[in-house]
Amino acid sequence: MPVTSPTGLRRVSAETIAATGYARRYSEPGTKCVTRTAALNVAKLAAAAMGLKTAKLALIDQLFASSKPADWTRPGVAPVVWPSNERLARRLGVKVSTMKHHLNGLVRAGLVAYSDGPTYQRRGRRDEEGCIVEGYGIDLSPLAVRFDELSELVERAEHNARLAKHLTYRRTVLRKDVQAMIFAAKEEGLAGAWDHAQARLDVIREQRATALDVIEEQVAALEALQGELEEAFDTAILDRNFNTALSKFRPIQTTAEPQNPESGNQSRPRANARESVSQAAYGGMAFEPKPEAISTVEQDRKRRQSVLDDDVQMISLPLVRDACPRVADFVPAAFDSWSALRDSGREIAVATGINPQVWQEAQSVLGPDIAIAALAVTVQKSEMGLVAKPGAYMRRLSQLGRDGELHISRSLFGLAQAAGGSAGQGIEVAGARPAAEQRKPTRAFPADGSIAYSVWADVMRQHTPKPTPDLDMVASAFRRWADERDIDLTSPNIERILASFCRQWKV
Repeated sequence: MPVTSPTGLRRVSAETIAATGYARRYSEPGTKCVTRTAALNVAKLAAAAMGLKTAKLALIDQLFASSKPADWTRPGVAPVVWPSNERLARRLGVKVSTMKHHLNGLVRAGLVAYSDGPTYQRRGRRDEEGCIVEGYGIDLSPLAVRFDELSELVERAEHNARLAKHLTYRRTVLRKDVQAMIFAAKEEGLAGAWDHAQARLDVIREQRATALDVIEEQVAALEALQGELEEAFDTAILDRNFNTALSKFRPIQTTAEPQNPESGNQSRPRANARESVSQAAYGGMAFEPKPEAISTVEQDRKRRQSVLDDDVQMISLPLVRDACPRVADFVPAAFDSWSALRDSGREIAVATGINPQVWQEAQSVLGPDIAIAALAVTVQKSEMGLVAKPGAYMRRLSQLGRDGELHISRSLFGLAQAAGGSAGQGIEVAGARPAAEQRKPTRAFPADGSIAYSVWADVMRQHTPKPTPDLDMVASAFRRWADERDIDLTSPNIERILASFCRQWKV
């Protein structure tokens, strides 16, 4: 016999029970104090990261419209709101049943919970100061209890979104490069399985992928196809040049086979002569190759490598240390030795907001020594205010190295000379800290608590993009970021590290 739901009871599920559990934890000691603005921001960003629709985001705004900032300041008193279903539906412009559906969706997501009275009616009472004395309705306290968890969810979603965007751009560029290479090979009439490559490219192009792992697989497949086609293209060019040069070779001497007296075929000597010439063309004779027959592809590759090899001879650890002292702000032990500087490349790139993939590309193109010198120049110019986007500047240096036009030693000598000159004449380098600020005593960044009325708030306001975000939320994100990278909050350079982190902040 089927079980019918009794009237007058709220439908319960595992998600609603979990949301009620979050609300109960709000009254426990040690619960994090969250401002109304921070709770609203994390609620909307987390809802978007969970995939909730626009109507639920609008409902969050309406719920917070009934909440006051003072509701989030009294320990143990949950921020409850009690607007009626009709009022919420009217403000959203939907039916009451539709509004209930969206509200249940927020409860199942664990963002809000029901704070029911005996009759399930929403009502509340405030004292003369406007503080909640009694309230039954919709409890917003799960946002405070899950604040750190939801913040990490938002950061992870934003990271995945940025990575997906980068991979999508990379996929488009690779697809166009491969298509252009196939078209050029067919137009030039080069020998190779270009139709098969076109079929492989079409299979990858037809996949309409949106998941991050699928996009990564497509990029990997396109990179592998690009590498194969580049090798096949170069081989076909070399073969064509060789065949062209072979047709221009002039034989120095030829020797025909003697005529067989027993044979009555008079055309045999001419055939043997042709065979001897043919055999000589593949190693039986000496030839004089023309100068223009030498492969220009190999010459260009050797020229680019020669530029890098010559440039690396001009670079030394003292030169990099004098030219790029700001590198030590991010990795203090970077200049202990050349191997220590080279091993700290990835850590420096991450700390300055450069994508690790850009750093790996620079290593593969420039080599480990030129790459770490280029990274040091990028960091120094970024800290001096000469470079707005370190990642884009690093890509530009890699491209110059690929074209054989990079002379990173010149940049190092220029920076070292500028630093020495400004030190001797008392001229302030662009982007450097004033002397009075450098003499300020170092301070440890607080490991917990609010920084709203401390000197760290001024640092964040100065370096975070406008409009200024919630400073406590930025501070919490910085603590987690520093903990993941084993950065000591008592480090003498913590203020510079915080400034770099704030410049990369995105809400």
